[in-house]
Amino acid sequence: MLTRREIPLLSALFALGGSVGAVAQDDRLPAIAVRGSEVTVSRQLIIARPDLPVPADPGMLFYVQHSINKNQIVYAARQNAAGKLDRDEPVEAFWRRFDEDGRRRALTFFERVFAFGVRVSPLPDERFQARIAGYRDRGIVVDLDGAGKPRGLLTVGQRTVRLVYAYAVADDSGFIPKVHHVDFHGFDIASGEAIRERIRLDM
Repeated sequence: MLTRREIPLLSALFALGGSVGAVAQDDRLPAIAVRGSEVTVSRQLIIARPDLPVPADPGMLFYVQHSINKNQIVYAARQNAAGKLDRDEPVEAFWRRFDEDGRRRALTFFERVFAFGVRVSPLPDERFQARIAGYRDRGIVVDLDGAGKPRGLLTVGQRTVRLVYAYAVADDSGFIPKVHHVDFHGFDIASGEAIRERIRLDM
């Protein structure tokens, strides 16, 4: 189950998908609004927290870290025996509980349906579009690169970015932590430049 310190992260992801109103009211969490985004371009990928472990699951597309604890969500592609993306379930999401022993744990029904689960629809050329339950407004294209390795592609402005990870920053000094921003990190597939898109939140 979600810990008390992970609930605001859940709510922030609701806000990114525009669905936070009723949940925040029911759970007595502060209202959340998206204030906009900014993009940073650099030569190397920005590492938000060098002290956090990095998942190494097969087929990993990207992962989600946050400042509340070490637990992370992993999004991974499923491939069939021929190495192609599985048509029935091309993407799966699950926890890596690094605050405990690093074990894999399935998402609960609530987490899967309202926050971290993935809805996938087919695209031409054996690609898929994935939408995270808490971030429905922007789709992630899932395909295989030239070497047959799965990747998740996000449009950032005019760029197509291969996602590596996302990081949510929260202030947990109060009774209810407040999420200030969520960063999406990856590489521009055309230029190879490292990209960070920061989405700022008001709570």
